[in-house]
Amino acid sequence: MKALILAGGYAKRMWPLTKDTPKPLILLGGRPAIDYLLDRLQEANIKTVIISTNQRFKPQFERWSQNKQAFQIEISTEKSRDEKEKLGATRALAELAPKLTQDDYIIIAGDNIFTNKMKGMISFYQQKKTPVIALMKANSLDDVKHGSSVTLDEDMRITSFEEKPSKPRSMLIGVCIYIMPHRALLRASEYLAEGGKQDELGNFAAWLCEKEKVHGYMLEGRLWDVGTIESYEQLKKEFEKSPTTIT
Repeated sequence: MKALILAGGYAKRMWPLTKDTPKPLILLGGRPAIDYLLDRLQEANIKTVIISTNQRFKPQFERWSQNKQAFQIEISTEKSRDEKEKLGATRALAELAPKLTQDDYIIIAGDNIFTNKMKGMISFYQQKKTPVIALMKANSLDDVKHGSSVTLDEDMRITSFEEKPSKPRSMLIGVCIYIMPHRALLRASEYLAEGGKQDELGNFAAWLCEKEKVHGYMLEGRLWDVGTIESYEQLKKEFEKSPTTIT
């Protein structure tokens, strides 16, 4: 099993902080945010990590990766150099998938930080032998409307997955932490050919749930997705106040 970390965005909402620094490399508790993802992967004995980024931020990720001897890190770059040229997460995945080897992949958004250990989700995936999407209970209805609404059957199979629903069917939301076989990643091109949106990966996940059996896995612990400078400053204070926040 390998890991694919999606880091191709330009985080324009967080400029000037992220104008010359990719969001996964901004510091939290004295460490680049992406290092906390590597902690979770190392716990699960995942050694190969592919970083999907853009031409502008490729040098920063290459410098960061130089002292990560515990991993085999590969930097895969799309052609874009600025916000106007960016492919979007799903388009980037569709272009990258044919270049990947046949294997199982943990796919994680590069700006997600979470406390849940990965071994349980990996075991669940190996048991179900289907794509698996991480789920969490939303804190508010507004969070669901800005994210996704997911329903499950008694076997944890996803029966509906709706991005940014106006009338949510549940308080379960999908999180951009997936485990999928290579064949499922290849379907991103099929999704786009049918007119799917090329940006948010959740739309592809929703489409995949309609096309084949997909299961949900409930995450425990906490998850942070920093989207604004204000939320980053708040989170930075939390990490500085309590270095064990993420453990």
